[in-house]
Amino acid sequence: MSSNPSRLDLRVDVLDKKDQRALALANLTTTEFVEAILREFRELEYLGDVPADYQLLKAEDNAPLEAQSQLQQQVASNGRLLLVENKPPLPSGTRRPSHDVYLRDLTSGKVYKLNWQPAVIGRPDKNQPHDDWLAVNLEPFQAGLRVSRRQAMITEQDGRFFIESLSRNPTALKKENGDTIEVGEQKQSLAPGDVIFLERSNISLKFIVRDEKPQE
Repeated sequence: MSSNPSRLDLRVDVLDKKDQRALALANLTTTEFVEAILREFRELEYLGDVPADYQLLKAEDNAPLEAQSQLQQQVASNGRLLLVENKPPLPSGTRRPSHDVYLRDLTSGKVYKLNWQPAVIGRPDKNQPHDDWLAVNLEPFQAGLRVSRRQAMITEQDGRFFIESLSRNPTALKKENGDTIEVGEQKQSLAPGDVIFLERSNISLKFIVRDEKPQE
């Protein structure tokens, strides 16, 4: 236990990284503590940077901590917490992937969790069918307007993932073995470590699968 009464000596499971010690300022809000965790463990390539995408649970009963309340009001020193990902509601016509899957922009480090599949890569447009299938919104990027509203789509079949083009805007797939494949209307197999390259916007998205713990 910490001898400093202004801090709490906590243990936190940061997704797959278990039992991490944290000497947290007692007056931090839960949201502030989540922000600190995301900064501390930014080497985890599947970890994002938006606190609202996560919540902290008490390990003993999975009760969530209140986002804007101070830690000292909710947990005692030597307590154990679980950092877990929030799961947004599924859009109609989609389902959860069999595993936790992500795309990570190789320039900015921005992480997108694919919470459903089919998962569309592109930009929002309410006039397009299935606009709520958009899982990776690239409009905020500097060259985001060079991305098609419906650039590409990731699907899963029998535990395998695939990518197909939805646009004439070129999409390429850079495989870990060094091969580069142009993505067309025919589905291409997508493996962990593959990089989706959007040529006109120069955006590179690495495909990541957390295979230790499939989604429920």
